[in-house]
Amino acid sequence: MRPYPFPLALGLGVLLALAAYARALGFFPPGGVYLALLLYGLLALWGLRYGAVYGLLLLGLLAWVWPWAPVLAVLLLFLLEARRLPEKAQGAFYGWLFVWPFLALLLIWQVFPTLYAFYLSLFEKVNFLRRAEFAGLENYAILLRDPLFWRALGNTFWYVLFTVPTGLLLATGVAILLNLRLAFQGLYRTLFFLPYITALTAAAAVWRWMYHPEFGFLNWLLGTPGLDWLNTPKGVFALLLEPLGLKVQGFLAGPSLAFLAVMVMSVWHFLGYQVVILLAGLQSIPKEYYEAAELDGASFWQKQRYITWPLLSPTLFFLFTLGLIGAFQVFTQVYVLTPTGGVLQDTLTVAFYLYNKGFRDADFSYASAIATLTFLIILALTLLQRRVLERRVHYGA
Repeated sequence: MRPYPFPLALGLGVLLALAAYARALGFFPPGGVYLALLLYGLLALWGLRYGAVYGLLLLGLLAWVWPWAPVLAVLLLFLLEARRLPEKAQGAFYGWLFVWPFLALLLIWQVFPTLYAFYLSLFEKVNFLRRAEFAGLENYAILLRDPLFWRALGNTFWYVLFTVPTGLLLATGVAILLNLRLAFQGLYRTLFFLPYITALTAAAAVWRWMYHPEFGFLNWLLGTPGLDWLNTPKGVFALLLEPLGLKVQGFLAGPSLAFLAVMVMSVWHFLGYQVVILLAGLQSIPKEYYEAAELDGASFWQKQRYITWPLLSPTLFFLFTLGLIGAFQVFTQVYVLTPTGGVLQDTLTVAFYLYNKGFRDADFSYASAIATLTFLIILALTLLQRRVLERRVHYGA
């Protein structure tokens, strides 16, 4: 007879304990706890085939009163039966015993909140002050007809299109230069990394002063006194084409000047992180390749094109994926630089709109619907990006 699946029992015990805690705090439906109790109870009853001592597992059904009962019941039974178990089964249990604390944290802070957000999105105007009525997919139907959501989504797409490629191109160029033998190389690397370790809120506050129409450093530097960077809702493409007599409106007018100012600040802030990652990727490329290329008479640009770029592609793909996900979650710098979302909601992003619905309007069900739909959009774009770009990634030298 195969040994009893203690790792499975431990996992179900932890899940049951977490579900019981979440239910006690009001963040988990009773049906989820009942399902966990049923699965754990079936596994406990199946254990009676191995001996009467396995009846200790039934103590875990007290999780409704004491959430940690199933975990302690499994641990107690394992200590009693450990000597009779094969060495492989003991090793598997101890391995899962060390893994579950960290896996439980991942469930608590990532998986459960995601599932709970979807659960909230199925109700009508949840504000935790009154009983909410089940609404099904009504919030999603309203969301797809919400012009403000589409405005926020369009702004977010502009943010992604500008910050992700621009940031990677700048970071790659800086990383290549910093990888050369330069005087004060360590100082340059420190200077580029300092913005990233600066608190984003503090950095955005400084940039808000720099953008000030009367006392800002940027207007003084460019000689454009009075230009209100953060309160100009006109699209940058419309501004550039206006002297030529061409007029564009709507999405084709491009991001507003205010939103462009937010994007520039974001690229500056995250440049240091990307440079450090790219430097690590550059230093992993064997120098012999460059030496061989020099012997063949390759120029600097040819070495970058045929050696650096292909061998740096895994690092670029990694940063592109993280940049795409992070760009869809942009909030802090938008909130600090333009607290109202711009003059005509021209700097409103999806994350900012979610915040307004949840914490300003106290409509957590609608905010949860926004979060769920945003998650699906990010997932779809990430899978599409992986399918299109990963084939061009060279993982081997």
